[in-house]
Amino acid sequence: MKRVIFSNFKKVLIAFLIWAACVIPASALELVFSLTPQLAYPFLTKGNVKYDNMGYGVMLDTGVTLFDYLNLGSTVGFYGVPKKSSSKLDESKAKNVFFVPFGIKVGTTLYPLSRLAVSASLATGPSIAISGSQQHYQPWYSAELSAAFRINPSMSLGVTGSWLDYQFSTWFKNPLMQGLTVGIGFTYRLDTVKSSGSVSATAEFDDNVFPLLYTIYKENSFGTLHISNDETAEIKNVRVSIRANDYTASELECGVIPVIRKHRTESIPLTADFSDAILQFSENGQIPAEVVINYELLGQKRTSVSQIIIPVYNRNQMRWADPAVLASYVSASSQEVMEFSKYLVGVARRYLRSGLNRNMQFAMYVYEGMRLGGIRTEADSSTPYDTYHLQPSELDYIQYPYQTMLYKYGDKDDVGILLMSLLESVGIESAFITTKDDFIVLFNTEIDADNVQTYFDGSDRVVIPDGHIWIPLSMKVFEQGFINSWYNAVDEIMQLYENDEEYNYVGITDAWATYPPASISTGDTINLESSEKTVAEIVETDISRYITAEFGPQIAAVQNRILKEGASVGLYNQLGMLYVRAGMYSSAIPVYQLSAKMGSIPAMNNLGNIASLQKKYDEAMSWYKKVLELDPENATAKSNLARIQSDLQNE
Repeated sequence: MKRVIFSNFKKVLIAFLIWAACVIPASALELVFSLTPQLAYPFLTKGNVKYDNMGYGVMLDTGVTLFDYLNLGSTVGFYGVPKKSSSKLDESKAKNVFFVPFGIKVGTTLYPLSRLAVSASLATGPSIAISGSQQHYQPWYSAELSAAFRINPSMSLGVTGSWLDYQFSTWFKNPLMQGLTVGIGFTYRLDTVKSSGSVSATAEFDDNVFPLLYTIYKENSFGTLHISNDETAEIKNVRVSIRANDYTASELECGVIPVIRKHRTESIPLTADFSDAILQFSENGQIPAEVVINYELLGQKRTSVSQIIIPVYNRNQMRWADPAVLASYVSASSQEVMEFSKYLVGVARRYLRSGLNRNMQFAMYVYEGMRLGGIRTEADSSTPYDTYHLQPSELDYIQYPYQTMLYKYGDKDDVGILLMSLLESVGIESAFITTKDDFIVLFNTEIDADNVQTYFDGSDRVVIPDGHIWIPLSMKVFEQGFINSWYNAVDEIMQLYENDEEYNYVGITDAWATYPPASISTGDTINLESSEKTVAEIVETDISRYITAEFGPQIAAVQNRILKEGASVGLYNQLGMLYVRAGMYSSAIPVYQLSAKMGSIPAMNNLGNIASLQKKYDEAMSWYKKVLELDPENATAKSNLARIQSDLQNE
């Protein structure tokens, strides 16, 4: 009897080995072997009770792990189930039925915890049932669940439970033996690829790092990190960060990867918290950096550090793919810009005309101060603005404000950047427009669009992008002075509208939200200061041209009405107000005096205001008192009179 069983088992084993050699691919990364002694409980068998309550057996599984979680392989086993002594089927008087199953097994293994492996599988194939001298061949099926403790990455020990079904004369519905099993399984995983026992990182860069934009790389990736797991098992809670000595302000976490399977690589975006030390790159260079990888291997925390080299452009380079990048060059806080603008605004305050827009006068002083300081436009011979701003993929070289001040020349965009930096440093909001052959700087007068007629002869020579009046200035004709620059810029913009051409409009304040200013300073004083008298004289010429162009037509129109319609309080006051707004106080006074003789209280108040501005306080108080004689409750006269009296008492 034993010889027959052994002979049959030998045949089955040989068949299994031949089948396994075909099933397991030679290139498999991980081979899996499991041995599971089991107890069998055949109580689910239908019909007469054939077996005792418990049998015994063992299963041997071998296979390969595919796609990380899929287990595919072969299985073979041996079960012995004692018969009931009263069974009528026991013709040979044998006490046991022996089952030899073999076949294919498919399952999956998950790792919910580092040390816990949970598996589920299905198996099927042919089997042999032997009882004494009788043999029977039938299909069999199995569904198995297991939970195992991972002793190390290769070995685990756990418990299994399965449902078994050995059919008799059919594929289904007529079980020869059916029941449940429980067992203790030992699993060994053989890695066919040698593991180094480490985790490493490599970097792939989209482009070199632009020092100018160092602040944006904290939120915006400049490449990809590839994290490779060459440990002996999967790793979890992989946290990746970047550091580069003084070139980074902090060790920034680039991302977290929940799990990386063995011999696999996962990728995350590469970001870094660069410090302003990166602005030291006046030439192209490289930054040695470290990728710090913290992870867990079977619940144990580990750290790996990989070296990468970050390529860096020089600090003056940029691309025109997004013109808003230029906002990073506009620095209102660099030492050279602040010192120069402070001087020019100081001159402006001493000559400021109260009736004219403050921002426009400051812009005139800044513009003319640059021009008198020797700043001029000169096309960059290597990367000319007219060519490079139309080629988004090309690297352009842009000067920082201090460089333009130091060299006293720059391309149109360089001079425009310096002008915007000076304007922003005195609190004047700026913007720019790029055209085919011009770089146009705009500044915000902060005059409401509804008041355009108060300061301009219509809206033809202004831009109104946001409900406020902006003045455009052309850098193409920078050397021709403020007014010519203004009118040329207006012509350029009108031509864009007429030809329906596309153009870029960039507001510096809005652009700074994405591209913060990179304040680079030499720390040295760059003297561009012209004499106060020279600057004031040039600006006075600009103001005179502005008044003639914008107020002249309105003044002439009111004067013509007076000639045609005759003198009236209303027309005199209207004419006087135009003179005041134009800063022409000497012309406004006689007009208001004529209106005051006709009993106009507003004219008297305005004469008091002009006298006060000219520091003729006695004359101003006299006019306010005349107003109060006619209108004792006049709020304007009362407040202005009280103010003058208070100021005189405090002197």
